[in-house]
Amino acid sequence: MKQQDIWMRLLQVTDIIRELHHKENLEERPPLHTTIAEAKVMHCVVFSPNGCSVKEIAERLGVTQGAASQIIDKMVRKGPLERVTDEKDRRYVRVTLSKSGLERHKRISDSFDNIMKKLLKGVPPENVKIFAEVLDHLIEAKDKIS
Repeated sequence: MKQQDIWMRLLQVTDIIRELHHKENLEERPPLHTTIAEAKVMHCVVFSPNGCSVKEIAERLGVTQGAASQIIDKMVRKGPLERVTDEKDRRYVRVTLSKSGLERHKRISDSFDNIMKKLLKGVPPENVKIFAEVLDHLIEAKDKIS
């Protein structure tokens, strides 16, 4: 198989997941109204008990601090994120999930789990394991290339 074929399939799968996520967003009650970028930011923050800096979020998403800051500002206005000043250093601001953000993240996680169950239905568990290992390898390879 050509490398280009793999690349195109990855793009196609990404588009399918984005499309299914958008469709589920609209079907949820109340609607989630959450972009993939917003879901990624919430995923970064939810696993950091003390929150994350804009710089940490930008690094995890592979975007500039300016782009991360724009997404975060929008999410603070919409409600799922909060900016919290560090008690030890007032110059340092952490980004955390609000109560509504925690609830939204749970709904989004459930939505993506549902999408992946549908997409992987009928795939033998050993193939899913290999697929996950290949994805892990791609993620690790990126660090070696950078």
